[in-house]
Amino acid sequence: MKNQKNNSNLPLVIIGLVLVAAIVGGWWFYSNSKSKPVTKSNTNSSANKKADDAAAALAIYQNAPAGAQPANQLGASTLPVTVEEFADFQCPTCAVVHTKMKEINSLYSGRIKFIYRSFPLTQIHKNAYEAATAAEAAGLQGKFWAMQDQLFTNQQAWSNSNEARKIFEEYAVKIGLDTGKFQTDMMGLQTKKRVDDDLARARALGISGTPTIYINGNKLAFEQMEVSQMRQIIDGELAKAVSQTQPNQPAAQTAPANVVNQPASGSNASNASPVGNSANKNEQ
Repeated sequence: MKNQKNNSNLPLVIIGLVLVAAIVGGWWFYSNSKSKPVTKSNTNSSANKKADDAAAALAIYQNAPAGAQPANQLGASTLPVTVEEFADFQCPTCAVVHTKMKEINSLYSGRIKFIYRSFPLTQIHKNAYEAATAAEAAGLQGKFWAMQDQLFTNQQAWSNSNEARKIFEEYAVKIGLDTGKFQTDMMGLQTKKRVDDDLARARALGISGTPTIYINGNKLAFEQMEVSQMRQIIDGELAKAVSQTQPNQPAAQTAPANVVNQPASGSNASNASPVGNSANKNEQ
């Protein structure tokens, strides 16, 4: 009789154990599902990491070698927004972006400073380095921007030529250079050093392809290299500069009269010279 009684209670014990397990399992699942979604500490940690990464990238940018000095620059050095482009004269994508940068320089003339730096990808572009020295040689006669425009606009004419230097000399004649001096300067150490200094800055920044563009030290993604996208970023930086300016110290809006602030294109660019250099300037 006793054994029969114990056996009759067995199903109740099993049911009780199953209920307890179900309750414990349900509580564990509820506790974990409640704590996992969007934890504040996780959100803060992710935001902090992004901020730290941005700060580290900006520090690298600010501490990189200066590049060619004085830089090939449009706009006064005191202006609040700096657009710095690293490009290869033989890079097809750079030629496309060149037209966009001309538009940006036209739209923001006197409000931003634009710096162009040569980054010839010599391992894939056989004439890129000589094109960069040609631009620098033109810069020594105050015609960097005119030569820059010639090189990008006529890129297909010289890219694969075995006589690219002769073509560059034709451009020198076209923009009114002393061709004898241009030929000498193009082969000189001064122009090569300027190109090499720009290369050193690019490499220190970890740049491996062209075009690469920074706005106030922030590197643009390739899809941001559109006029509309760059305008949004530049407008934001200009607004930030105004908000940080004291009421009795208006933000600089115009450059000094002796600084050239013309788009690097066409007939206007032909008379432009690098700032502070009156004797002178995503493809893998």
